[in-house]
Amino acid sequence: MRMKLVIIALALVAGGGLAFYHLHGNGHSHEAGGGLQLNAGQKWETDQPLRVGMERIRELVSAARPEASATEMQVLARGIQQQVDYLTANCKLPSAADETLHVMIADFLEGADLVTQKNDPQRGIAVMRKALETYPKYFDHAGWSLVTPDRS
Repeated sequence: MRMKLVIIALALVAGGGLAFYHLHGNGHSHEAGGGLQLNAGQKWETDQPLRVGMERIRELVSAARPEASATEMQVLARGIQQQVDYLTANCKLPSAADETLHVMIADFLEGADLVTQKNDPQRGIAVMRKALETYPKYFDHAGWSLVTPDRS
């Protein structure tokens, strides 16, 4: 098991978050909880990098529209990938919290793959939005909302 985690960590560093998705595939099961767990019945604490990265992902996904051009979908996927890379490089969470986060990361990467490689933007955006809905059920992120705050 430890060797598998080392391989996944190396793949993330060397090949980015999409490597994580391709190694894990759709192997996690949302129906059975699939790695999603609370901290003894409580939400996990968040660190600054997690909050920043998730807020950036929320902004990207909130702005996404299924009817957008292929170029715009590529920009979305690249943005998701950049934020996943940021999260994996900067978040310092307990291992169980990290496992929970990685279920959501896999969903973000699956969504990015769907909007680009699989040419299914509607489904891809829905997968990413579902991950954003799941996030506050497991992580204590003060002020979190599914709607991007107006910054004007």
